[in-house]
Amino acid sequence: MNAGLHLAESIHAARLGDDMVLLDARGGQYYCLPEAADAFAPGPTGRLVVMDSALWDDLRTLNLTGDLVPSQCPDHPPIAGADLPTMTPYSVSLFERWDGLASYGTMLRRYYGRPFGDLIDVARDTRPISMRGPGVCDALVERVAAFRKLLPWAPFPGVCLYRSFMLLVFLRRAGFDATWMFGVRTWPFEAHCWLQVEDTVLDDLAERVGSYTPILAV
Repeated sequence: MNAGLHLAESIHAARLGDDMVLLDARGGQYYCLPEAADAFAPGPTGRLVVMDSALWDDLRTLNLTGDLVPSQCPDHPPIAGADLPTMTPYSVSLFERWDGLASYGTMLRRYYGRPFGDLIDVARDTRPISMRGPGVCDALVERVAAFRKLLPWAPFPGVCLYRSFMLLVFLRRAGFDATWMFGVRTWPFEAHCWLQVEDTVLDDLAERVGSYTPILAV
C-alpha cells in the first residue's frame, strides 16, 4: 500500500454501498464517486488512502489529496438513536430572548458570507469553557424548546445549516454543547446536518437523520 496516495486532512469520506462520497471541509463541496468504494482503504493513521493511482490523479487535480500523511484520526460520530423529549410550550424568558438576539448577532458576524470551513472552525473553537453536565437533561430540553419558540422569528428557519449553527451558538451561551453532524445519501444525492447530544437528535428526528450516512462530526 502506498501511504503517499492519501486524502488531504480536510477531506472527510463516507462509504455508501459501492459508492464513496467525499466532503471538502474547507469549501463545503461534496464529491460523489459512484462504484469507487473499493478504490479506498484505511491508511497508517486510520485515514483513507487511494488504491487507484488514476483516481488519485483526478483527486489531486481537485486539490483533495495531501503532501503529508494526515495525523488526525477519522471521525467516529455517534449514531442517531433517540429524539429529544417533547416539552409543553412555555413563555420564553427575557434572558432567553436576549440570548436569541445575541445568537443572531453571532450569525451576522460569523455565518453570513463565510465559507464552510470558517463555520467548522467556529464550531471547533468556541466550545464553552465551563460546561453543564453531559448528556440530555431537563435544562437542555428546556433550552431547545426556547430555541424552537424563537426560531420562526429568524430568517431562513428551515435551512438545516443555518438552524443547526444558530442552535449550537444558542446552546453554548448557556453552557451546553452538542455534536454537529453532517450526513449524506445518494441516488439522488442529498446532504443534511443536525445536532446531537450522545445519540439524541436535538433539531430533527432520529428516524429522518438515520437515512443519512455520517460523513463529519464536529
